Amino acid sequence: MNLLRILNEKNPLFALELRTGKKRDVPFVDLPLPKSETVALYLYSLGPLPWQQKILEWLDEKPTRKIYLIPEDPQILHNISLPLMEHPRLKVGSEYRPYAWEHLFKPWELMGGDPNVIGEWILGTELTLCLYNDFGVPLMSNVFNNLLMKDEVKRGDALEGKFRGTPAIICGAGPSLEDRLEEIKKFQDRALIIGGGSALAPLSRANIPIHFSAALDPDPPTERFYRQNHFETPLFYQNQVSHTLLTHHHGPKLCLGQSGSFALEEYLTEGLALLERDVGWNVSTFSTMVAVLLGCDPIYFVGLDLCVYDEASYAAGVEGMDERLNPIQMEDREGNIVFTRPDFLMSKRWLEDFVKKHPQTTFINASTRGLKLEGIQDGPLLVTSCCSDLSAKVHQKVVSASPVDMSSIPEKFHHLDESLKKTRAILTEFMEALEQRKNTVLQECELEEELFFQEHLIPLWGVWKNLLQTDEILGRMTDLPFEKKLQQVLFYQDVTEKFCHERNLST
Repeated sequence: MNLLRILNEKNPLFALELRTGKKRDVPFVDLPLPKSETVALYLYSLGPLPWQQKILEWLDEKPTRKIYLIPEDPQILHNISLPLMEHPRLKVGSEYRPYAWEHLFKPWELMGGDPNVIGEWILGTELTLCLYNDFGVPLMSNVFNNLLMKDEVKRGDALEGKFRGTPAIICGAGPSLEDRLEEIKKFQDRALIIGGGSALAPLSRANIPIHFSAALDPDPPTERFYRQNHFETPLFYQNQVSHTLLTHHHGPKLCLGQSGSFALEEYLTEGLALLERDVGWNVSTFSTMVAVLLGCDPIYFVGLDLCVYDEASYAAGVEGMDERLNPIQMEDREGNIVFTRPDFLMSKRWLEDFVKKHPQTTFINASTRGLKLEGIQDGPLLVTSCCSDLSAKVHQKVVSASPVDMSSIPEKFHHLDESLKKTRAILTEFMEALEQRKNTVLQECELEEELFFQEHLIPLWGVWKNLLQTDEILGRMTDLPFEKKLQQVLFYQDVTEKFCHERNLST
């Protein structure tokens, strides 16, 4: 009964199932011990009692370690030792999703279950936090400035299907790009060459003209950007891209909508009727979507290594300028040990899923090394079809593309600025009422009506509350309802002030 009582505190539904259901014998599973560096251990099964005792000792060795028991069959809970079940850092759940927030960027391990599904969720959660890390201010600053710039912006979707049947070469910035540069030169009149981000520098260094460039990064390394000479090439971009990059690009600008990262961006761009598509995780996945949009077939990938070798992370001219960690160990297509990053791994999975959704298009990975892309055949860069003057066709199609109608944008910003000022005033009153322990129902109702609160503060808090109101933090609060609300209002105030500053709204 002690087991059921403790389980009832950790997971009442499982406790009810064990209390009312017929008991079944579920065998123990032979499981290893977790690695010493592991912080979060996901368990879908249980080992025998001696193993459980060793797991308990492992758990007590470091106060940062946690166990998430997610039983495939709840009946295995009859087999858990009472000391392990009693441990405050063992949680019992029906699924893994809520727990990723508790061990962000720390080593985790899984015993049982599907490592690909859980791994993808954890990587996605970590990348979400990276996106929301600065409350969305840097990204939305790009959106604000890009929507308000005076340069003419063309509709990227106006080129949909205009290059049907034309081969395309998508250039990534991996070291293997160097292996294909001379071949790419030979095909510049036979295939659309699309390059973006870090690939532009080595392409420029090799004097290879490209037909389209692509940009997605809100904060790209500026050194790489200035080491290329494709400033006049038609540029596909989304509104979150670096405003500095966009203003320094002198060629035609082809907008393909918004990133979908923030509801506030969706509000500002609503009514522009821009094509909305999933563009993936980086400029290579974005370029792939662009090539399919244009109707290109076949589509070749070069320099799409998606991993790091000892000798270089990027093609020559790019290396040495990236300090991001590459903590995930994998094997490349030839069985060599390589290291990759969460965004590289998510890009790999996105490309594999994207290819499945477009069976009518032929994709060929002509990269000479790197991670294996499942469902995409490896092959040479062999462009056989001979097209007419592609550069002239690109120029003609871009010139004739219709511009984006930005006439609704000034009014949208007027409403946003008014809401920011109103939100700031309400939050000031809200804080004063809280400090005096007064009723805050009026302020809460007023706040819920505000555009900025609805479109940005609510979704932002949905992410940050996972970090600001953890079990450990809540456990230190003495007046839980009051302190939770106080923390939330302080968070709202901080974010609102940052956006007021960004929009130059005086106090």
